[in-house]
Amino acid sequence: MIMGTETTVKPGKAGVRYQGLPEDERYMSRAFTLARRGMGRTSPNPMVGCVLVRDGQVVGEGYHERFGGPHAEALAILDAGEKARGATAYVTLEPCATSFAGKKTPPCTDALVCAGIKRVVVAARDPNPRVNGGGIAQLKSSGIEVAEEVLADEGVRLIRGFSRWILTGRPFVILKAARTRDDFVAASLDCKWFTSSESRRWIHRLRAEVDGILVGRRTAEIDDPQLTVREVAGHNPRRIVLDTHLRLPGSLRLFHDDAAPTLVITITGESGTTPWGEWIKVAPSEAGVDLGQVMDALGERGITSLLVEGGPTLHREFLRAGLVDEVILFTAPREADVEVKRRAGLRNALVLPEGWCLVIKEQIGGDQLVVAQPGHPLSGMLNHSSIARNSI
Repeated sequence: MIMGTETTVKPGKAGVRYQGLPEDERYMSRAFTLARRGMGRTSPNPMVGCVLVRDGQVVGEGYHERFGGPHAEALAILDAGEKARGATAYVTLEPCATSFAGKKTPPCTDALVCAGIKRVVVAARDPNPRVNGGGIAQLKSSGIEVAEEVLADEGVRLIRGFSRWILTGRPFVILKAARTRDDFVAASLDCKWFTSSESRRWIHRLRAEVDGILVGRRTAEIDDPQLTVREVAGHNPRRIVLDTHLRLPGSLRLFHDDAAPTLVITITGESGTTPWGEWIKVAPSEAGVDLGQVMDALGERGITSLLVEGGPTLHREFLRAGLVDEVILFTAPREADVEVKRRAGLRNALVLPEGWCLVIKEQIGGDQLVVAQPGHPLSGMLNHSSIARNSI
C-alpha cells in the first residue's frame, strides 16, 4: 500500500458490500501480506497475492514476484498441487480472464478452473477495462462461486498506483513535505534534518513503495541527495530531476552512484539515454517544464506511483496543476532559526485545494504527521472530514 502505514478495514463499513464468510478476512489478510512481498518489482503490473484454503487449512500460497513473471494464482496452484482441487482461492485482485497483445502470462481464470477451485474470494475488481468484471463473470460461468469486496478498501489502496496508470497513463502522485512548528521548510541553514529519525524511517518505507521519486534542480544542486532507500530494507525507486536548462553539474551522486536509474526532465536538446539513465525533453511552460507532459512521459516508462519531494516552489506548481493525489506533511516541534526566517523562499507553501480530506493525523517520534487526499475514488479512502482550501 502506498502510504507507509496500514489501516485495518472492518466488514460492513459504509460503501463496502461484504459477501464473505467470517474466516474470509483472515485468509484475505494473509493474501495482502503476500502481495506486498512484490513491492518495487511488479510495476507497471499491480501487486497481487493469493492463498488457497481447503478444509480449513492453507494448502497453497503465491504472489506476483516480478513484472513478466507468473501471476499469484498460478504460483499458489503450483504450490498446492493436487490439494488445490476443491479449495477456496483468496485473491487480492480479480483474476485476469483474457489474453491480448503484450500480455506476458496466460489467463488466471483458466488456471483456477483447470485446478478445480470451487470458490474464489476477491478483494477488488481489476480496473483494467480489458478485465474489469470479466474475470469474475468467467469464473461464475464455469460454476465457481465468487465472493467480492472482502476487505475491499485495502484492495483498492494496494493497487491505486496501477489504477491511476491503467486508466490515465499517468502515475499516482504523492507530495511529501516537512516544516517547523512556525511553518518554515528548514530549521537552520546548516542542518539537513530537523524531523525525527522515526519520521525519516517512515519516509524511507514510503520511498520503497513507489516507482519514482522527483525533485527540482535546486534541491538536487544544493543537497546533492541520493534519493534512495536507506533507513529500511527495500527497492530503490527511479530518480527524476526537473532540470529545465540542463544546468546540473555532472558531479552529483545521482549521476554516479549506480544506486538507481536517474531521469532528467528538460526543455533543452533532445531526449536520449546515458550510462546513468535518461534525459527526457518536454515542452516548456510558465513553471519551467510542462508537468502534464512529465507525467505522461513517466507513465510511458511504467512509473505508476511517484513521490514528489523538493521544495515549496515545486510543491506549489504540482498542486496548481492538479496533479497531486495525496499530500504527506510532517511538522517538527522546533522553530526555525532567525537566519532561516530572513531567507526568502523558505516559508511553507502548501495549501489544500477545495474538497480535500484529512485521512491520517498522528504523532511519529515527536513530529505530527498529516496525510490528506482529494475526495475521488482513486484515493482509496472513504468517509473522512472535509477540508476546504486550508493550509496544512
